[in-house]
Amino acid sequence: MIDEAKIDLLPEDPNSPSVTILKSEPNRFDIDLDAFDHFLVGAAMKGASDINISADLRMRVQLHGEQKLASSRPLLLPEVQAMLAHLWTANDAMSLVSAGRALDFSYEKKVDRKRSQRFRVNAVGEQRFGTNGVQITLRVLPDTTPSLTDVGLEEELYDKLDPASGIIVVAGATGHGKSTTMAAMTRSHLENPSRSRKIVDLQAPIEYTFRDINTDAADTPSFISQSEIGIGRNIPSFAEGIRAAMRRAPAIINVGESRDRESMEACIQACLTGHLVNTTTHAGSIAEALRRMAFLFPPEEQEARSFDLMTSLNLIVWQRLIKRADGEGRVALREYLVFDQTVRDRFLKVPPLDWVGVVNDVFQDSLSDPSIVARTMSQSAERLVCEKKVRSEEVMEFMKTGIGFLGEIKL
Repeated sequence: MIDEAKIDLLPEDPNSPSVTILKSEPNRFDIDLDAFDHFLVGAAMKGASDINISADLRMRVQLHGEQKLASSRPLLLPEVQAMLAHLWTANDAMSLVSAGRALDFSYEKKVDRKRSQRFRVNAVGEQRFGTNGVQITLRVLPDTTPSLTDVGLEEELYDKLDPASGIIVVAGATGHGKSTTMAAMTRSHLENPSRSRKIVDLQAPIEYTFRDINTDAADTPSFISQSEIGIGRNIPSFAEGIRAAMRRAPAIINVGESRDRESMEACIQACLTGHLVNTTTHAGSIAEALRRMAFLFPPEEQEARSFDLMTSLNLIVWQRLIKRADGEGRVALREYLVFDQTVRDRFLKVPPLDWVGVVNDVFQDSLSDPSIVARTMSQSAERLVCEKKVRSEEVMEFMKTGIGFLGEIKL
């Protein structure tokens, strides 16, 4: 259990150049793991999204997209190794990392009898000053499942989330809310009283547990079964999880990330056999997401697999989080494209190498053709600035990257 009186919370000034969460630093070679847990929970309670730990560096927390120092001195490698073993709950974690394996898992700490704080943990080997070490990144996971309203998903997409089969993709960079948006989509299915569904959820690791969505108490027949993907977890790979899911008669399969040929191939196969697949991918735009998914396959298979992919796609949403105008957290800028048969045909007429040009043309045509359900990042930015949810300066800074913006933006 966490004693909240022991937590030295972050300062109220979010612009403070240095923050110290712990009242006392761990002693050299004598880690106070109870204090470490208080550090993690304290950061989460004050709004940190990520916690970064490396040897020879001071700990950092990320607040509203900015890094803040969180310890007064750098950590030693034995201290970081002790932290990793504590999080992994076994002593072989460092051996696995040293063997070249990246660990993705979840860590949960009980706050009191009714509350727990969960973290997504990634541990990967790194080189620092010529020595092998490990970098640990903890993502703070909320204990409540977001709704579509919470994530600000555009209402015109609500009725596009419930097709009988096909693929819905949420794309974006790491840390920009892909899993949160997909969790909100899943919640909408679980709480839909007019259509009961079995959902198989495959995550690496599990971020949202949906414990707060008590379908039994609400007399809602829909339910979710979750499996964690990874070394020593429920299922070793997403591809195997998808293949196993198809034998479990679900209506919806959530795939935490389509990261390789095997998982993308399994997603397509699941769609072609009548399942709805929700998944995420790392990409810098819708055009890049399409290109990456198509080019997961070898050249000799790309034509056939690109056809299968395009006929399976229902919707791609790409998003990026930027600071809210009031400074309270971040809000999602989104571009999206709904794939009806007319839009699919335009892509199928050209090879995957030319899909970027088709995306640009479809977005341009959507400005004058109401039958095309699409929104560019520029349109999303204009709307949020007009609604005073973001500042024009933040949008202009984002525009300098050149990512995601099609056409001019009027602010």
